[in-house]
Amino acid sequence: MSNSLKDQLLKAGLVKKKDVKKQPKKKAPQVAKKNRKKPSENTLRTQRAMLDKAKKDKKLNEQRRLEAERKALMAQIKQLVNGSKVDRKDGETAYNFTYNKKVKTVYVTEEQHTLLSKDQLVIIAMGGEVFDVVPKVVASKIAERDANMVVSNEQADSTPAEDDPYADYQIPDDLMW
Repeated sequence: MSNSLKDQLLKAGLVKKKDVKKQPKKKAPQVAKKNRKKPSENTLRTQRAMLDKAKKDKKLNEQRRLEAERKALMAQIKQLVNGSKVDRKDGETAYNFTYNKKVKTVYVTEEQHTLLSKDQLVIIAMGGEVFDVVPKVVASKIAERDANMVVSNEQADSTPAEDDPYADYQIPDDLMW
């Protein structure tokens, strides 16, 4: 059944072999390209809707990707804190610090208080009212990921004002207030 028309005509005896060879192949007549019609309003609206949907999907995917990255960073930070936080359960000494322009207190041991004063331990804000104390090395790794979580031990304004009457009196680092 896969025989060509030539083969079928030869088998039927309707044409001779030399007649088949003589005949040049005829090309189908070329039809001039017709003027293309302008797309209809429905087509244009559909294309616009598809473009808008593609833009919206792209924006949504970008938001999801950023959210996933943020969650991954938070998981890394939690892992760093949980792996190296200082045990404060026996702490009886109050260590006061400022966080979001408010004075907060964590209870630490005397040794931890000294290390906090010397800036060898750092306080990490884990959200809300939860604070943990970690070594400075870990705090620097956390600061690389999210600097807002590290509570700074430095004074907000270490240089006294010109008209400050107490400029000659320095406050010691280990002052308990």
